[in-house]
Amino acid sequence: MENKTSKYFKYAIGEIILVMIGILLALQVNNWNEERIEKQKLSNYYERMYEELDSSRDNLADFGSQIDELVDLNRRSLEIINLKNRDSLHLLKGTLGALGTAYTNNFNFPIVEEFINEGNLSQVKNTKIKNEIQAFSIQLTHFSNFDKALLEQYITSIEPYFNKHINYAEVALYNFRVHIGGPETDFQQFYNDLELWNILTFKLESCISHQNRFKAFTAMLDRLTKSLANELELTIK
Repeated sequence: MENKTSKYFKYAIGEIILVMIGILLALQVNNWNEERIEKQKLSNYYERMYEELDSSRDNLADFGSQIDELVDLNRRSLEIINLKNRDSLHLLKGTLGALGTAYTNNFNFPIVEEFINEGNLSQVKNTKIKNEIQAFSIQLTHFSNFDKALLEQYITSIEPYFNKHINYAEVALYNFRVHIGGPETDFQQFYNDLELWNILTFKLESCISHQNRFKAFTAMLDRLTKSLANELELTIK
């Protein structure tokens, strides 16, 4: 009886060990499968984010050129006024339109936003990519929020000044959008106009700030795009 009991006890222990090994193997396989699925999910997101960022380059380049144009024209207006030459003031007709123009971005990156909002950042093991995605999101928010300041500046100071002193149709950068005609602007009034000088100075300051924010944003976009491309290349290998 003792011999049978001992054999039964050893058999039971062996069965328990086999069951435990089976459970551990099943857990290991399950963990491996979940990890594989998560890696594939991240890889799919990386590919989609890369395509989204890369496809925005042309629109970003056009937007950057528009900001550069406003910087140049507003600076040119100040230079014309600073000449203190009444005969040169008519040249403002070709530059003052930039004072009444503000380009605001309408860029959106739904795939990047979806990736962040669904909590996927916690699954990213590549610290460089994780930090760059976070930085990109912050830069985009700051860049978009700056639009509010540009709009407020236009509403509170620029538009009221135009309404009193300038026929917008005469100076509009893209005059095909407005009806040509109306009272002519007296450009001689700007010879010693401190209010216009200050409005232009503030506008130029805003445009330069906008330009710098745009450059920082596009630089961050380029870094993230490159990092995603490198990560996808490693995944393929």
